[in-house]
Formats: sequence, C-alpha cells, structure tokens
Amino acid sequence: MNDYERQHLERILCDYPKIDKYMTVRMAELSYPYQGHSHVLSKLAVGTMLFDDCIGTDRCLAQLEVNKKCIQFCLKHSDKETQTIIDRLYFSHERNLTLEGVGMVLNMSKSTVSRKRAAFLEFLGQELGYF
Repeated sequence: MNDYERQHLERILCDYPKIDKYMTVRMAELSYPYQGHSHVLSKLAVGTMLFDDCIGTDRCLAQLEVNKKCIQFCLKHSDKETQTIIDRLYFSHERNLTLEGVGMVLNMSKSTVSRKRAAFLEFLGQELGYF
C-alpha cells in the first residue's frame, strides 16, 4: 500500500464518527426544494422541484453508506487491541496520539501498533474494493 492509499483510508476512518451527520445533511440537501429559473429545469418543472427521487440514486450517499458498512465489518472482525488502536488514532476526540503514544497507553511497542494498524488498513482497503 502506498502513502496515498494509506492517507485516503485514514481520511475515511477519521470521517467515520461523522458519517451519520454527513448523510443527514446530504439527504436534506437533496430534498430541499429547488427554486430557480434554469433553462433545463424550466422544461422539467415550473417553480419548485423536489429531489426526493435523487436520494435513492445519489452517489455520495451510496458511498457514505458503503464506507460505514465496511468500517463496521472490519471493526467487528478485528481483535480488541486493533479496535482500540483504531479508536484512539481515528475516532477519539483528542486524536493527537502518535503510534508511540498509543503503544504506551496499550502497553505495546510502536512496531506492534504499526503492524496492527497496517493490517487493519489493508483489510479495510480490500473490503472497500481498492486492492
């Protein structure tokens, strides 16, 4: 796994605690009545157009749901130590701990924490279909 792939997966993990909020906001955006005078939209509907039909086919919502389910699956199928490492590194409000800091909290070496994190990221990448 290269650095770009690792960073992308880390960003997905950092967003995990906020996915439900993102989905709520996106659904509100899609169901908000559109009031405009676009040439294309004026042929489709006059005045207000509701985007409720788009909620089921929205790519952003679909990807957020996939990310959420894959992370839940990976967490469910990982050991307790890995779950704690991922929680401390990506889900905690005070995400200022380094690998060494997490190792000190969990009484593990930095290399063990790094291996467990790398294995989890690899597993997540496979579940998301990146590898």
